[in-house]
Amino acid sequence: MDRIGRKWPAYTLVVPWMLLAAAVVLELATPERVSAAPLLALACVFAGSTASLRTTATVSAVAVAFEVLSGMPHGLFEAHEVVENVFVLLAGLLAVDLNRLLHRYGHRIEAAETVARAAQLALLPVPPREVGGFRIAAVYRTAEARARIGGDVYGVQDSPFGVRALIGDVRGKGLGAVSTVAVLLAVFREAADEEPDLVGVADRLERCLQREGRRRGGLEETEGFTTALLAEFPPGGGTVRLLNCGHPSPYTVDAAGIRALDPGEFSLPLGMGVLAAAGRTVDEHPFPDGTCLVLVTDGITEARNHAGEFFVPLTALTDCAPGDPDAVLAALLRAVRAWSGPAPDDDSAVMVVNRCPVPGGDRHRAGHSVPL
Repeated sequence: MDRIGRKWPAYTLVVPWMLLAAAVVLELATPERVSAAPLLALACVFAGSTASLRTTATVSAVAVAFEVLSGMPHGLFEAHEVVENVFVLLAGLLAVDLNRLLHRYGHRIEAAETVARAAQLALLPVPPREVGGFRIAAVYRTAEARARIGGDVYGVQDSPFGVRALIGDVRGKGLGAVSTVAVLLAVFREAADEEPDLVGVADRLERCLQREGRRRGGLEETEGFTTALLAEFPPGGGTVRLLNCGHPSPYTVDAAGIRALDPGEFSLPLGMGVLAAAGRTVDEHPFPDGTCLVLVTDGITEARNHAGEFFVPLTALTDCAPGDPDAVLAALLRAVRAWSGPAPDDDSAVMVVNRCPVPGGDRHRAGHSVPL
């Protein structure tokens, strides 16, 4: 790494040299009792914190040489000259050692981020760009700094019963939530390919969460749950079937406008099915060509502005191009950032499914996500 973290502003490259220049001016333009040693030491430490090892060593050598040369007319072995020389020398050595430690730390951070990227692709891959005649655009962002996987989950699966999609939000944070995300996604992929209806898929997910809760014990067994929304696009039909398990409602965006697809009856979140008095129900809605289905987690619907007001996705989607999932996703993300700022307070995931296929496109091309 040429510079620590490679993220410092460009002007930091010249700051150590400006401090050295200021020390020279101070030494030449002021009486002997005024010392430039603090400025020289500051130049060394600043370089050690922001510049390369070579630059740090050069700045430190120049600072020590200047301090020694400027003290020669007054006598190098005068008490105050010895103290200042040793002070600048120690600052230079400290700067070099600090620089080496920061570089080592930076390499470790880069290695950890590389592992995190690989883990994200393994545990929560970006949905296919196009699958089963549908275009997909998706994005995932975590609230925790440097984390790449949180408690939200999404996935798309082509099956004999049509294209099926899942978006959900696992209770809790940290590695426990990440582990649940991995289990949910694996079970969803298997169940989506085998179960003839969404109720069967939801039941499989329910049982897997109950098993995980018993395995982990404690609060996970008694209070663990996941809000989820399952969607199914039957082959050859202009409809979408939805099963909502306590999750924020999705939206449709088309030429006629934006509409929230609220369920006729909410089901309890996954993991809490034993408390339900009745079975889960599936709602069916029209989904003609050119329509976009927007699925979100509560990191979007519960984003707040400085006044504490919740974000309303309906208002953010009024001006976007309805037939372009990338444009719909980008418009929603811009609106959320403008509403709540660039740093999210909660994990969030968005997936946009568009019925219009890509002409001549690969049925299972690599996924695409809009930059944050």
